[in-house]
Amino acid sequence: MRYGVFSDVHGNLEALEVVLRALEEEKVDRTLCLGDLVGYGPNPNRCIERVMAFSDKIVAGNHDCAAVGVLSTTYFNEYARRAIDWTRDVLSSTSVDVLSGLPLLLVEEEVTMVHATPEAPALWDYIFYHSDARRSFAVLTTPLCFVGHSHVPVVFVRDEGGGVSLQDAGEVAVEEGKAYIINVGSVGQPRDGDPRASYGILDTQERRFWLRRLAYPVEEVQAKMRKEGLPGYLIDRLSVGE
Repeated sequence: MRYGVFSDVHGNLEALEVVLRALEEEKVDRTLCLGDLVGYGPNPNRCIERVMAFSDKIVAGNHDCAAVGVLSTTYFNEYARRAIDWTRDVLSSTSVDVLSGLPLLLVEEEVTMVHATPEAPALWDYIFYHSDARRSFAVLTTPLCFVGHSHVPVVFVRDEGGGVSLQDAGEVAVEEGKAYIINVGSVGQPRDGDPRASYGILDTQERRFWLRRLAYPVEEVQAKMRKEGLPGYLIDRLSVGE
């Protein structure tokens, strides 16, 4: 089975279309989306439509929940709050229904998918450190877990003895007896210093994961954001991936 996995689209249609075309060319069997279809970017409705039509499984992100009033934006920063307020104003009733119906966690055969953390999906914590990863590994029932949320690709590995290590997400050999938490980065707003859209491919037969990066027309997205009056900080950061 070949899985295409992506996360954190954030209303960035140009980046999403580049990734979806690549997944078609990769001839994946299943496509998994790890949430945050909206927030920050200028095309929330269209991104929801495209993800719903393309993906086999989708979980909710914190911005998705905030956009439909399920989650308070009190802990969001000023720019994120302003973008969510704008998103709420432009979401169609169909989009609201779609986002409201997304689950927080799903299991697809040997893969767990969640936006934030598997042990407490609704708290929207991050897996930044080894201690965070240990808590998540403790509740996993599958050898693989895909997450998003931080917009930074990274892989945590638990070995057979319970030790947890960190490794680069570029290419991962999935070994028997080990467990993996893989952050696939962000399609629409990368924050690892690389502005290119990020997504991943998992081949369960080859037992291997690859992270992919693709350039997209950033300037077109930025022009749309300026037209809609979205915060300049959110516009500028797309150019540098931070």
